[in-house]
Amino acid sequence: MERASAYIEATPSAVWAVVSDLEGMGRFSPENTGGKWTSGKPGTVSAKFIGTNKHGLIRWSTRCTVTEVVDGQKFSFEVDESKARWTFLVEPSDAGTLLTETREVFASAPLHVRILSGSGVLGRGRDQLMQSGIETTLTRIKAFLEK
Repeated sequence: MERASAYIEATPSAVWAVVSDLEGMGRFSPENTGGKWTSGKPGTVSAKFIGTNKHGLIRWSTRCTVTEVVDGQKFSFEVDESKARWTFLVEPSDAGTLLTETREVFASAPLHVRILSGSGVLGRGRDQLMQSGIETTLTRIKAFLEK
């Protein structure tokens, strides 16, 4: 599992507004370029969306489903192809907010996804790239909200 946290000098509601806006996540992530809701009420459990991503010149989409929402506190979704669950936890802390992002692989991805991930086309050492990406995303969210 990959995980990182950042203390952000912003209200939990301001942090929540950023992490629950998957269409705008591309502003912060080094790999994700955003997403588009495809079914269900956006931001609710069982809602589905297409996530768009890039690594170098390679671009791809993923099918995702929101799996857990605790309004203002927790937002989780699962990626069909990689079998990864992404979670954002928003917790009040002192005068600001502690934001934690995790990525947990919950099942074995299909063979073609494992081959692609292992090929290096999407970058070598995907787990380390994901950890680095989480850290970069949190750093960018922090900078955005504290400006």
